[in-house]
Amino acid sequence: MTLPDSLRLNTYGFYEISEKPAPEALQKYYEQRYYQEALTTYTSVYSPEEQEHFTGMLRLRHWVLENLPTAAAIPGEPLPKAASCSQRFLDIGCGEGWALAYFKHQQWEVTGLDFSNFALAQFHPDLLPHLRTGDLFESLRQLVAEGQRFEILWLDNVLEHVLEPAELLRLCRQLVAPGGALLVDVPNDFSALQQHALSTGAIDRPFWVVLPDHLSYFNANGLRNLAEDTGWQVARLLGDHPIDFNLLTPHSNYVMNRAVGKAAHQARVAQDNFLLRTAPLPAIATYYEALAGMGMGRSIVAFLQPV
Repeated sequence: MTLPDSLRLNTYGFYEISEKPAPEALQKYYEQRYYQEALTTYTSVYSPEEQEHFTGMLRLRHWVLENLPTAAAIPGEPLPKAASCSQRFLDIGCGEGWALAYFKHQQWEVTGLDFSNFALAQFHPDLLPHLRTGDLFESLRQLVAEGQRFEILWLDNVLEHVLEPAELLRLCRQLVAPGGALLVDVPNDFSALQQHALSTGAIDRPFWVVLPDHLSYFNANGLRNLAEDTGWQVARLLGDHPIDFNLLTPHSNYVMNRAVGKAAHQARVAQDNFLLRTAPLPAIATYYEALAGMGMGRSIVAFLQPV
């Protein structure tokens, strides 16, 4: 496969953009255009099935976080809080606020960070008092300066968008409470399945390369290397629905025929919802973990603990 000229392989083992945009230009893009001009896959309305999917996947991820191996106390720091104490949740790049709303409903103390309040105001305006707007890195540095700590930090489809992923993970490391964890969800890019589809002519372009939105293109090993270099260990790694299998069948190939993309998405939602309604969460987590082990799934979901 010929690598696009705009990308290079970095020392961690994942691809990143060769010439990164200026921080000011990137901030303006997310503050004023990303949601407002519909430059993303997000939409203004979600069906009941899609909202059920959001809640179900959040419930699964929450279960995995609660059942991670107990992390050792960080030297020189207090032991983890007792279960009866208030638990704090930080969503970095909270967007429309689905995770904020879920953990707020679970009685957690929640804080969201984003470049603007546009998406949160549209879907969860009641959570606006919990939002800090502005540059994500500056917001995180402010939280560090305030001495704040969180039991769960959340990076859902954010790490691939930022100029300095390593610096972001280092800042998160300073904000995690003893015994806490960080969830990182990134696209599974340049996967064996995607490259097979490209090399066999099933698709005619690396559709997952999306500029200027995605500045980094992760794989499991590259994400693991990045985590270990920034003070984290991967406690568990999950994939998600392997929607890219649709590319191997002409009638469902949503890259070559955009008209079938909605049906592929709806099928993914229906299949995930069926599992979440009928199967126990441990079994579902094991299923997605097996997919990650094979390099399958459109996303990589890493559950990180501090070392």
